[in-house]
Amino acid sequence: MSVARVSKPPSCSTRNEAAPRRGARSRRQPMRVVFWAVLISLVSLAVTLPVLRNQFVNLDDRLYLGNPAVASGLTARGVLFALTSVTDLYWHPLTWISHEADVQLFGMNPLGHHLTSALLHAVSAALLFLLLKRLGAGTFAGAAGSLFWAIHPLRVESFAWIAERKDVLCAAFFLAALLAYLHHADHPSRRRYLAWNVLGALALMSKPSAICLVPILVLLDWWPVRRKRFLVEKIPLIAITAIVMFLTVYGQKQSGSMSHLAGVPFGIRLVNVPIFYLRYIGKIFWPLHLACFYGYDPSPAALRVVAASLGVIVVTLAAFRCRRRWPWLWVAWIWFLVALLPNIGLLQAGRQSIADRFTHLATIGLAVGVALSLRGRVAAGAMFAVIVALACLTVRQIGFWHDSIALFEHAIEVEDSDYVRGDLASTLMSERRYAEAEPHLRRVVDRSPEVVEYRSNLANVLLHTGRIDEASHEAAIALRLAPNSIPASETTALILFRQGDSRGTLEHFNHAVELGAPREPVGIELSDMGASLAARGRVEEAEPLIRRALELNPRLVQGWRNLALVLSDQGRFEDARKVIQQAIAVTGAQSAYADLTPTPPEEN
Repeated sequence: MSVARVSKPPSCSTRNEAAPRRGARSRRQPMRVVFWAVLISLVSLAVTLPVLRNQFVNLDDRLYLGNPAVASGLTARGVLFALTSVTDLYWHPLTWISHEADVQLFGMNPLGHHLTSALLHAVSAALLFLLLKRLGAGTFAGAAGSLFWAIHPLRVESFAWIAERKDVLCAAFFLAALLAYLHHADHPSRRRYLAWNVLGALALMSKPSAICLVPILVLLDWWPVRRKRFLVEKIPLIAITAIVMFLTVYGQKQSGSMSHLAGVPFGIRLVNVPIFYLRYIGKIFWPLHLACFYGYDPSPAALRVVAASLGVIVVTLAAFRCRRRWPWLWVAWIWFLVALLPNIGLLQAGRQSIADRFTHLATIGLAVGVALSLRGRVAAGAMFAVIVALACLTVRQIGFWHDSIALFEHAIEVEDSDYVRGDLASTLMSERRYAEAEPHLRRVVDRSPEVVEYRSNLANVLLHTGRIDEASHEAAIALRLAPNSIPASETTALILFRQGDSRGTLEHFNHAVELGAPREPVGIELSDMGASLAARGRVEEAEPLIRRALELNPRLVQGWRNLALVLSDQGRFEDARKVIQQAIAVTGAQSAYADLTPTPPEEN
C-alpha cells in the first residue's frame, strides 16, 4: 500500500524520502524525533503544572469520585462497575478505572488526580508531534503545531477539571490510534491492523466523542494515504462506534442529561449550529473570557444566523478550492467540523451552548493545518511567539479553576447565568457562608421563579440565618412547584423542626426517603433532632425521631445512645437495658455504651 505524491510544504516527506538512509545521519534521525517529542511533553507539563495547586470543584467531581465503586479504589467490584455501568452518565469504562486507580494511589488528595491528568495531556502533546511529523511537518513546524494545541487556554478545562479526565484519556488513545493507522497504511500487517483497531476502541471506551475517529481515518485515506478501498477494513471499528453511540444516547436519557433543553425545537438547534462553529473559531484565535459555562440562546437573531452560516460556507469553499494545492488545509477544516459535530447541539445533552472541552479533539485538526502551513524557521519562530502568549493565558486560566468559588465567580464575570449563580450559592452554602449565598439565590429566584432548587436553597439560607417565617414561605412555594422534590421535602422538615412540629418533621423526612433521599444522612439528622428535643425535656417527641433514625441507619452508635438516654429519662429502665444489648449486637461497639447504666433512682 503506497502513499502517492501530493502537493505539500517543503518539509513534507514522501515514501522514498522517508526511507532509511545510510550513515550516521539516518541513525540520528529517530533519536532526534524522540528527543523533540520528549521535549514537547516536558514543555506541556511545565505549563500545566500549576494545576497541582488546584482543588476539586463542585461540577461533577463528586459524581465521579463520590461514586462508591470509585471511592473504594481499584477493586474487582470497581472494574465490574466500570464495564457494566451505562446509566451513570454514559459508558466510558476506562475513565472510571482511571479514577479508581487514582483513588487507590492518592486517596482523595486532589494533587495526585491533577498530576495524572497533566501527565496524560503531556503524552498527548508528544503523540501529536509524532503525528505531525508523520504527516510531513518539519521539526520546528511540528513542535509549533503540537504546542499550539497542547498549551492553548481551551485545553485547561479538559486537564484542570477532574471530571473531564475522559478528555485527556481519550485524546491519548485517539492520537495513538491515528499513528498506528498510518503505520499500518505504510506497512500493512495483521498485528498493525489489530493495533489501530484496539487503540480506537480504547479511545471510545474513554469518551464517546471518539465516534469521530472513523470519519477522520477516512479523511486521512484521502490525504495523505491516497487510497480508495478503505471502508471494509474499518467495519469492526464502525460496529464498536455504533454500539458506543447507542449506549451514550441511552445513558444520557436515563441520567436526564438530555432533558435540560428538551423544549428547544430541533429547528432552533439547527440554526444555532453555524453560530456555535464560529464561536469556537473565535475562542481559538482570541482565547480570552473563557468560562466553565456558556448559556444557550433559544432565540438567535436572524441576521446572526445568516452571517454565521455565510462565514462557515465561505471558509468551507475556500478550503475546498485549496484541496489540490494544499490538501492539508481541506483535511484540517473538515477534521474540525466533523470532530465538533457530536457536541454541536443537534443532539443536545446538558444546559450549555458550547464548551471549551468540546474543542479537545477538533483543534487537533487545526493544529495539522497550522503545522503543515508553516514554511521556514522564521514562520515557526513567529508561531512560537504566539505560543508563549498562549502559555501565559493558560497559566492564568488554570488559576480560575483553583476552587469552586473562584471558578464560578469568574464564570459570572464572563457570562452571567442562573445555572452558575445557583452553583456558586450551593458552594457557599456548603461552606456555611449563608449571607454571601443569599443575594445570588434571590437574583436567580427573581429571574427563574419556577426552579425548585433555587427556592429550596433560598429557604435553607433563610432558615440558617434565623428567618423562619420567610424560610417557611419559600419552602411552601418549592413544595407546591414540585411535591416530589427531595431537597424541598428535607428543607421543609428542617423548618418544621425549628417551628416545634416534630410530627411534621418526621412525615417530610419519611417522604424524602421514599423519594430516594440517602438513608444514612437522614438518619443522622433525625437522631440529632431527637437528642435536641430530649435536651429540652421533650423526650416523648424525641423517641419516634430517634427510632426512625435507627431504622434508616442501624449502625448509628450515637443514635442507640440517644435512644437509651431518652428511655431512661422516661423511667423505662428495662427498655433502655434491652436497647443497649441490641445496640451492642448490631454495632459491635460495646465500649461506646459502657458509661450508660440505666438504673432506677431508688437503686442508687
